[in-house]
Amino acid sequence: MNKKFIVLSISLSAIVLSGCETTNSIPYNPSTTNVITIQNTLKKEGKKVNVGGITLAPGIEESPMCRLNGPVKVAPGKSLPQYITEAFQEELFIAGVYDTNADYTIDGKIEKLEFSSVSPASWDISMSVKSNVSSGYTVFVHYPFDTSWTAYSACKNVANAFGPAVQALLKEVVTNPKFPSLAK
Repeated sequence: MNKKFIVLSISLSAIVLSGCETTNSIPYNPSTTNVITIQNTLKKEGKKVNVGGITLAPGIEESPMCRLNGPVKVAPGKSLPQYITEAFQEELFIAGVYDTNADYTIDGKIEKLEFSSVSPASWDISMSVKSNVSSGYTVFVHYPFDTSWTAYSACKNVANAFGPAVQALLKEVVTNPKFPSLAK
């Protein structure tokens, strides 16, 4: 009887300890620096733009696994392209240059989306942008963040760093010297 209880306890413990946890990111928070940069490049010229959408290159995992802990949902309740599209729209809107009926439509494609949850932890994101009047350009961001020894905490840090990594990515888009050419 004791052996059955021990085996059952060990089995139950193994099941509980091996379960997956989904780690969600925090909502996007627009960057004041990005908004000011957009105002200084497009608004002062009276340009309005629309965001057609952001797509994923083939092979980009939308919910990557983190340390066998479970998937990291970088955009809870939204697809990853929708999260980045809405983040870009929000910054353009706050800058006063977003218009759904604009003559210029910006599109993007995520070419690379990877993270490391071990020290030195970071997000690596590459995105190409173009518009209906420009062939565009590609930007890359390497966004470092703190990690943790435990899988749960490290994966939570991965998810929490995604929003700031997208801010940094959009900063690369709007500070690029070719940004004004998307609405020439």
